[in-house]
Amino acid sequence: MLLMLTAQLVLPALLLAWLALRPLQRTAFHILQVMCVGLVLVSVALAGLWLIIPWWMPYIYGVLFLLAVIGTFVRRRSQTHATIRTGWIDRLLLATASVLAIYGTYLGGLALAGRYPADVRVVDIQSPLGTGTYLVAQGGSNLTVNGHMMTLDQSVPRFAAWRGQSKALDIVKINGFGFRADGVLPEDPNRFHSFGVDILAPCDGHILEVTDGLKDMPVPQMDREHMLGNHVVINCGAFFVVLAHLKNGSVAARLGEEVETGTRLGAIGNSGNSAEPHLHIHVQATLPQDLPISGEPLAFTIDGKFYARNDRMVVR
Repeated sequence: MLLMLTAQLVLPALLLAWLALRPLQRTAFHILQVMCVGLVLVSVALAGLWLIIPWWMPYIYGVLFLLAVIGTFVRRRSQTHATIRTGWIDRLLLATASVLAIYGTYLGGLALAGRYPADVRVVDIQSPLGTGTYLVAQGGSNLTVNGHMMTLDQSVPRFAAWRGQSKALDIVKINGFGFRADGVLPEDPNRFHSFGVDILAPCDGHILEVTDGLKDMPVPQMDREHMLGNHVVINCGAFFVVLAHLKNGSVAARLGEEVETGTRLGAIGNSGNSAEPHLHIHVQATLPQDLPISGEPLAFTIDGKFYARNDRMVVR
């Protein structure tokens, strides 16, 4: 969390202060300064996880950036055109910002690419959640925006058992101000807006697996012995949907039961390998009996939209 706060709060604040309060005097250096700060802010907005810091903060950075740029250019026009020497500190700061901008542009490009499905089979499901506003914490087609993609790494043998969840989404509910909890990282799962939110069947099908009875973990503790926690698996005919980390005692689905789209299956909880309450959902083409979550992963859309990190899902 410290790294996240540094990258998404401290770094943008320092760069904006540098641009606003110490604009470089030589025109070429000043233009490079503006470009570097802008590129870093864009890359942080695209690749950052706007979960603790709300999703609208990059827009605030954008407004502050424009004000800083306008302010510095106005001040430059009002000054004499005499060349003022740029000191070594300014040169060092500019070099550092340039490195950050180059790396940020690389990450930002990956984050943009991850917002579109790769050239693979894509299936569509209905929203597994009822009315409300939700934020996608993990999702997309590459590792920059979707941590689940690491399980496609064949060089790590233990990932093979979890390959099926590599194209999953992690979804949290947010309130009208964009916050997902009462507090920064409260220990009580009840203080998260996601906790207890109903989970609905995203397709017609029948229930293949049901697990309930696992406790909801205090935040940020995780139960790594039961990775999916309380969960439900639905056979949707042409594919299988896995919904995980359900609330203890909330699972309403029954093994072998036929369900229709929109049927209540349970509620969001914090069971299993979950750092905080959220819905984990993924789609597989197959469901091997020995290792159920090792099946072929499928990209999927929800109500026709492909979701990636920081996308908001508004269900009416």
